[in-house]
Amino acid sequence: MARSCGVFLLAMKTFTLAEANALIPEISKRLDDMVSARDELARRRPSIQSTLEHAGGNGGSKAASEYAQIMRRIDAGLEFFRELGCELKDLDQGLIDFPHYRDGELVLLCWKRGEESIRFWHAVDSGFAGRQPL
Repeated sequence: MARSCGVFLLAMKTFTLAEANALIPEISKRLDDMVSARDELARRRPSIQSTLEHAGGNGGSKAASEYAQIMRRIDAGLEFFRELGCELKDLDQGLIDFPHYRDGELVLLCWKRGEESIRFWHAVDSGFAGRQPL
């Protein structure tokens, strides 16, 4: 019996432009929450570091518990994007890529926080520098 070489393709969600644009309000909220949580972690880092260094297995502290809650917010944001099927490329800029077929070719719709809607795309291997208008 002849064996064929199988190629396993991951099931990748793709988006129409309308589908991706409809997600922008929720994505904006998630990004804002993740940025807020990240900034809060940065502000708390000195006190958390000191608490963790002195905790030595005493079961934790209020500060460590709050730190863990903030980390869960960031993790929930990452999981949101993973489940949605789009990719968070840069939290600081709020860059999100959406897999999309354009003229039969897989490309990425590219949105940046602050833009009202998706107006750009780029090839899968070109990144933000390769953005082109739709």
